[in-house]
Formats: sequence, C-alpha cells, structure tokens
Amino acid sequence: MKPKNEKILIILICVFGILVVGYGMATENDLVFVVGILLVIGGYLLIRWRLKASAGKKPGPL
Repeated sequence: MKPKNEKILIILICVFGILVVGYGMATENDLVFVVGILLVIGGYLLIRWRLKASAGKKPGPL
C-alpha cells in the first residue's frame, strides 16, 4: 500500500474510533464504547509502527 493511502486509512480508523466512542458514551452502550476504544488503540499502534519504521532509516545524532 502506498504511504499516502496508509495515512488516510490510519486517519479514518482513528476518527471513526473517536466517533464510535462518543456515540457509545452518549447512548451508554458499553459494547460500542469498547469497540471504539479498540479502534483508537489500533490506530495508535499503526501510527507508532510507522514512526518506528521511519526512525530506523534516519542516521543518529552523532
């Protein structure tokens, strides 16, 4: 997958997760809330994975 498509996918996962969390809180639906939290955590892990991969390619400060 191209980097631009990956970025868009990660953004959509995070935004959708945030919306699902908000909906779960508003309707007091625990299952929806937990699914939203899992989506946000998944998006966060994808962001960390991309940052770690890009940090490994750069030379150190010395």
